[in-house]
Amino acid sequence: MKRRELIQAGLLATGAVAFAACNKTQVSNDEFTITPKQTAQYEFSTPMPFNHKSIDDLSEINSKIKKSQITTVYNNTPLPLGSRFNQWIQVNRGENYNIKSYEDFAQYVKYSIGNGFKFVYLMNSPKPFSENDFNTFKDEFKYLLDFLYQIGVRDIKVGNTQVATLINDITQNSFNLSASTAFEYHNNSQYSYLFKNYPNFDLIDVSNDENHNFKFLKALANAFPDKKLELMVNECCIKGCPARISHISELNFCAFNCQKIKDEYGLLHFFIKTGAIYPWNLEYYSSIGINNFKFSALAAMGSRANPIDMSYLKKYLEITEHGTDIATVNDFFNKIFTFPITNRDDIKLTELKSYLPDIKHFIKYGDKCALRCNSECNYCELCAKRTQNFLDT
Repeated sequence: MKRRELIQAGLLATGAVAFAACNKTQVSNDEFTITPKQTAQYEFSTPMPFNHKSIDDLSEINSKIKKSQITTVYNNTPLPLGSRFNQWIQVNRGENYNIKSYEDFAQYVKYSIGNGFKFVYLMNSPKPFSENDFNTFKDEFKYLLDFLYQIGVRDIKVGNTQVATLINDITQNSFNLSASTAFEYHNNSQYSYLFKNYPNFDLIDVSNDENHNFKFLKALANAFPDKKLELMVNECCIKGCPARISHISELNFCAFNCQKIKDEYGLLHFFIKTGAIYPWNLEYYSSIGINNFKFSALAAMGSRANPIDMSYLKKYLEITEHGTDIATVNDFFNKIFTFPITNRDDIKLTELKSYLPDIKHFIKYGDKCALRCNSECNYCELCAKRTQNFLDT
């Protein structure tokens, strides 16, 4: 056999071995299973309230639970103070006229830190900006970074690589960065390239659409063992929202009309197709090394600019601690997720569980949701119908 033929034969043999290995890996992937087990205490982050009593309430909740702890609070300057950035750098979520200066803001940051909470400042707008745009707020931005450092803040959440670049250039990497869900990244390569440019990232807030994609989450955890993964548990935005980035960038201007979807499919169907994580499923995430979770501010409980009602996160953490027997269907839909689906206080949450989507379905098929939903799979629709029939009886 000639040398060229030997080389070709060797390549073909190598290719066959590689193909076999690939094929074997694929078989293993199809057999992916998770044994639910809490592997560490669940750590939760939540919006920082702008009053001392509500911050004290967070400490009070912590004193009564063991499986979970609220460890981190986050926020940024509310409107009208935050309007100086025009939704660049940071997203504004409501008005609070009691916060008239950075000093007003700082008192609650310091009080939170003094009570043992880590504080994260949100610069998580995904809205891109030009150099001319930046020149309109760069002095304010530099002042804010310096002010945050002076009051003891060391963590900033970003949703835009421009913001990450500016923070690191201006402060010489003085802050730890975390990746907001606003990045809307959906593969390992995006995170890998991000971290090569910005090594001071230490946490990933995974896109809400990937909350039930266990194969992706496991792969992400394996690829970046030095980064914590955090999942948002109560963000009731439907999977596949076509306007999430623009919606985050400008909440009220030309807003995408979610109500049209709710009107067509029904509120229960909409809720079931969100990325919401139910309290009794946390141990599945913990089993693959994810123990960090996040509460978003719910409008019905007060905007992030003025969160005052801690009852929704308290109830969620109580169910995590004690199980579903302590809660009703009304607690679940109305108090935790603020979805007015039903007002039934006569039905225990335990009775509802079997009608809602089973997490095992997503462990097996969650990586295929983007491909199969509305074409080959109608699992969530069937769950919505079964749940509605149960609630109607």
